[in-house]
Amino acid sequence: MKGATNPQSFDCIVREVFAPIYPVIAEQIKNVTSITEGRCLDAGCGTGALGIAMAKITDLHITFFDQSEEMLDLVFGYTFTNNLLERSALVCGDIHAIPLPDEDVHLVISRGSSPFWDDWHKAYSEILRILKPGGMAYIGGGFGNAKLRETIIATMSERNPDWRSPFKDRIQPEREALPEILASLKPSEYQIIDDESGFWAVITK
Repeated sequence: MKGATNPQSFDCIVREVFAPIYPVIAEQIKNVTSITEGRCLDAGCGTGALGIAMAKITDLHITFFDQSEEMLDLVFGYTFTNNLLERSALVCGDIHAIPLPDEDVHLVISRGSSPFWDDWHKAYSEILRILKPGGMAYIGGGFGNAKLRETIIATMSERNPDWRSPFKDRIQPEREALPEILASLKPSEYQIIDDESGFWAVITK
């Protein structure tokens, strides 16, 4: 699995450019899933912005999960700053072999990580494995709404015209493969959201 290679640079972009999207996406997740208590896994969490936004509007305990220890060091600082240490855990590992027990969490969330997963079938299988019966996953990418999308794309394009190149070739293949993958895994229900909020898979175990 490949992702951001420079945690400090990634953190700077999240804070300076992408910060407004996470509260919006967190509200969308809350509204769609109605899950506000229990355990939540923020998969491929990066610096933890989405998980922290979820923690602020719910009573969820958030497990921040990433392959990078350096990212998780940054997450620790942000959970401390936001007084969320008692409702958070940090886990380093691979999305293709999540180091959690079966049926362990109520909700899995992820924004912007899935295009970098090497084996989508295995990753989504792992996500379903750790979900409790009736638990849900909300996985994909987007900017929350059209206005935020336009603003962020303009800002990032000014900073670096090639900013989308690391993942642009992987987004469409995942979108094309996902319906067949989800159907083969046989969750109790799933839907694909493809609108101004972004492209998201909403899965119910």
